[in-house]
Amino acid sequence: MQYQQSRSTFNFVEGLDFPSDSYQRIASAATVSGGSSSESNFRFLSYFLRTNYKFADKYLVSLSGRIDGSSRFGTNNRYGFFPAVSAGWVLSEEKFMSGIKPLSFLKLRASYGIVGNAEIGNFPQLGLFTGSANYTNFGGQAPSQIGNPNLQWETNKQFDIGLDFGLFNNRLNGEIDYYVRNSEDLLLNVNIPTSTGFGSVVKNLGRMENKGFEFVLNTQNLVGKFKWSTSLNFSTNENKILNINGQVIEGGVGNLNRAMEGQPLGVFFTVEYAGVNPQNGDAQFYLNTKKTDGTLDRTILSNSQYNQAQRVVVGDPNPDFIAGVTNTFSYKGFDLSVFFNGVFGNDVSVYGMGQYSMANMIYEDNQTADQMKRWQKPGDITNVPQARYWFGNGNQRSSRFIVDGSFVRLRTVNLGYNLPQSILSKVKIERMRVYVSAMNLFTWTNNYPLWDPEVNADSFDSNIAKGNDFYTPPQPRTILFGINVGF
Repeated sequence: MQYQQSRSTFNFVEGLDFPSDSYQRIASAATVSGGSSSESNFRFLSYFLRTNYKFADKYLVSLSGRIDGSSRFGTNNRYGFFPAVSAGWVLSEEKFMSGIKPLSFLKLRASYGIVGNAEIGNFPQLGLFTGSANYTNFGGQAPSQIGNPNLQWETNKQFDIGLDFGLFNNRLNGEIDYYVRNSEDLLLNVNIPTSTGFGSVVKNLGRMENKGFEFVLNTQNLVGKFKWSTSLNFSTNENKILNINGQVIEGGVGNLNRAMEGQPLGVFFTVEYAGVNPQNGDAQFYLNTKKTDGTLDRTILSNSQYNQAQRVVVGDPNPDFIAGVTNTFSYKGFDLSVFFNGVFGNDVSVYGMGQYSMANMIYEDNQTADQMKRWQKPGDITNVPQARYWFGNGNQRSSRFIVDGSFVRLRTVNLGYNLPQSILSKVKIERMRVYVSAMNLFTWTNNYPLWDPEVNADSFDSNIAKGNDFYTPPQPRTILFGINVGF
């Protein structure tokens, strides 16, 4: 059994016009200029049980179940039941596998389980009032949120099947996994008729699927005086929204991200850019209205006809796959570790910055270097529209600002040297290591136009706003020198 309770309070008061800096209390302020206070809390109550069984060191079974209750849900659905089962078979312990000499270890495993999600605000289930609805100097209250007593746990049902293997006395070992995760009763802000006095309410609505592969490979390439080992990981994830009952859910800078049935979460949904008219430097856009046969009308519109163009899916912020590789070397007292990681196949919206800094200098912001390639005379072939004084030409929301966010980054490099004991013992030191460590040394992109493609936008609209670059500062390149000493 587990019980968790959290209570946070916030109090704030400010004053102005103190006699001098020597006075450090609000009572000394000539004017108490403002103040506020708030409180929030939540509680969880859980009961859980787990049992494991192993037979002959090769047949493994685990069962678990838990009941979780949360104050964040409605009075009708506070509790959820979340069971799980897993099984493993160590094939390398079977007699029929003993003749395979290179094989050191082989295990087949599978699992299925249900888990709950309660990562929402503390009071979405309640009808709330605000006590600050003051009117003509009289205190008042007003409704601030519509309640939902039926709000319940979001559930995630996941099936995994995997294989663990080891070869050549485990000098080569790894894991291969395939998973399918179905999320149901999603916790979403659902649009409701404004005649209720509110624009949305938190409800359980819709289903979403994630599935993919994960692969890990570890190798000991050299095991003598000079040692070299490699660790490689690779994973894919295919995301799809199966059902949101036709809701329109948008987010991100300019509301370019959208949740749509049949599409990955947070796809970029906007007008499609058609390049620059080589005769007059006009930005162009595709009409993209649906024809009677279901196809899209690809008529090209001028910059002044932008409002006629229809929004379509133009990009996906979710990567096709991610990967990382670490190589570790050691020789005598020296050791070196080099880690690369990469993200591939994802798109990024640079509209947040691009509407100002890729806008032919109609705003005061510094401009990106690609503005030097703008259209200047009839016949110019370019993707950057003509610069027009105090007039937007192509800086509207469109696929022009959806770019490839793939990258490979030299994430960390660590080089160290451990001084030998023959030297340290003479000065009564147990160990000493000198090292230099570097982070984010180099990044390779597919001509990413801004500072850093490794971006997200958690501050906008939770997980809908994926892959937004809004003047996001680049990650710093850091180099550290140090000495570790033990006495």
